[in-house]
Amino acid sequence: MTTKKLYRSHLANLPFDLENKTFGKFQCLIENSSEIINHDDFFCFTEGYMRDFNLPPENISKHIFSCANQIIKDWPLPNCITGSFSAIIGQSEKNEVIICNDLIGVYPVYYLFIDDEVYISNSLILMAIISNCDFDDVGIIQRGIGPEYSNFGSRTILKGCKRLLPGEYIKIKDKKIVARKFDNSLYQNISTSNKSQDLHHDYWIQYQKEVEYALIDFDEVNIALSGGLDSRLLLGAIPNFKKTKCLTYGEDDYYETKVAKKLAGKAKSSFENHSQIDLYFPPPEILKNYHLKTEAVLVCSWLEILENIQIKTRKPILLGDMTEALSGRNIKAYSGRNFRQKNFFKYHFFGSDYLFENANKVNFQDWKRRTTAHYDRWYTDKRTGKFQLSLKKEQFINGIHHDLNEIFSRIESHNLPYTELYDELFMWYTHSRIPMGKQILLCNSDFFSYCPPMSIQLLRRTSNIHPNLRLGNRFLNKLFKLKGLKNLNTIPTSQAPIIPQNFPRLLKMPVWGIRSKIDHYLIKRLVRSKDLNKRYRLFKSLNWPLIYQHPELENYLNSYFHPNHLGKGQFEHIKERTMQRKELVQWPFGNTEIIANASLNLEIETIEKYRFPN
Repeated sequence: MTTKKLYRSHLANLPFDLENKTFGKFQCLIENSSEIINHDDFFCFTEGYMRDFNLPPENISKHIFSCANQIIKDWPLPNCITGSFSAIIGQSEKNEVIICNDLIGVYPVYYLFIDDEVYISNSLILMAIISNCDFDDVGIIQRGIGPEYSNFGSRTILKGCKRLLPGEYIKIKDKKIVARKFDNSLYQNISTSNKSQDLHHDYWIQYQKEVEYALIDFDEVNIALSGGLDSRLLLGAIPNFKKTKCLTYGEDDYYETKVAKKLAGKAKSSFENHSQIDLYFPPPEILKNYHLKTEAVLVCSWLEILENIQIKTRKPILLGDMTEALSGRNIKAYSGRNFRQKNFFKYHFFGSDYLFENANKVNFQDWKRRTTAHYDRWYTDKRTGKFQLSLKKEQFINGIHHDLNEIFSRIESHNLPYTELYDELFMWYTHSRIPMGKQILLCNSDFFSYCPPMSIQLLRRTSNIHPNLRLGNRFLNKLFKLKGLKNLNTIPTSQAPIIPQNFPRLLKMPVWGIRSKIDHYLIKRLVRSKDLNKRYRLFKSLNWPLIYQHPELENYLNSYFHPNHLGKGQFEHIKERTMQRKELVQWPFGNTEIIANASLNLEIETIEKYRFPN
């Protein structure tokens, strides 16, 4: 969407097939104009889903219309409105546009003011092509270097172009921002720490309602099913009258695949698994295709499903909780591996309470300094110097600090009661929002990709469960004792094999520990011997050393970075690490760094190739 005059000659050369629609003073380029809700008073485009609990669970258009009206009236949204979404709402007569997103902001909305024009889009590539704006060097380095391989706060790889912050609402009128609001409703009514509470009954009712409303107007639904607890919770919440297909990636004889298949059988759902390990380093054209459609290629395992499933019409796919909120996994003080091993009996056998420090201004400032120092250490001269950019170190550090402070400000606005929750909300606003959220966006290429646990109402409700009740899977264990979930709890998880999930943790945890130590031993043995025929894990699963033996690996790598927009040093660094993993000099557990940089380079190349002339 833009106030800039667009000409047919320009649009003919775009790498997308888009329709050009005019609403008042705005021109809109959209893949499918039927996705716009057009009313006498406003038009609305959404990604994800928005629902109104005051309406019956039917007719999506009515729900979007009602939710859009609520957004126009006020922000934050009332408790009757839910969903995981981003929205662009235009009021032509008033010459106003509202852009907003949910509490985490997985579905992006970008905005840019340049040369007395306004640009709004869910695509960075399209934004750059139409506006002809410059690149942002800080944003490029953030995307190319871990730990998240993504931008912080509102920053993007385009100069002056911002992404909506989590829970942000902006109103634009006469080419300027006239209102900005935030939804700070997480953690605002935290329960007591008393473990005897029965919060799980009401939570499960609300969870089922959320899933039912997310799926209105669809008779068939897909679910990305793993061996974990978050996806089986979703599976149990799908209404019985929906035809459900469970999807997973991996070979038939992978342990995780067997677990997922058993879960699907318990739920009387159909099941498909797809495996094509050469897609972990996809052919350049496949990488280009999915990145153009989604700008979200990072976890390539999803390509095993997307490239092999037969899809006739676009249907929903449900994904598990990217925040891992119910288990408190992002509360770092109590979720580290060493802590769990040392304190197993204290918290899991004797059921001791987790203790929390009351938050105050002093410890918040201390936490900010520690977090900032961590990223200062991460972005070393050696790492940043590999990029072919003219950015001075001081400029880069100032940029990083600015972006971190945007996130810190969002966290501070919540007035969290405990210092341990700073880490959790920070991870939701960084790790869950973009790198984990990219899995949702990638699946959105062929499905309507939804994550109900990250919806406004469920995430509010989850954040209000005292962390003492969430940690150590305490709340999840209570949920899986409820009717409708009990039968799914008889299947082991992929983390703690063999022992059914409903068995005491005193039995499951030693099995998990033994399996973990055996896996560690087998991995070290394989690396020492450089013998790919040796056993990789105790239970068969995805074989990363074998993935790195892809016959076209070096050719694909060269193609990903031709032409190279990141700099000779960065490409040589990526290539060296790739070859070391292939030769087992480094342990090849994943390829996130490689695919993140390949996607970034492709994004820049596409923008440079299709830019509008000045």
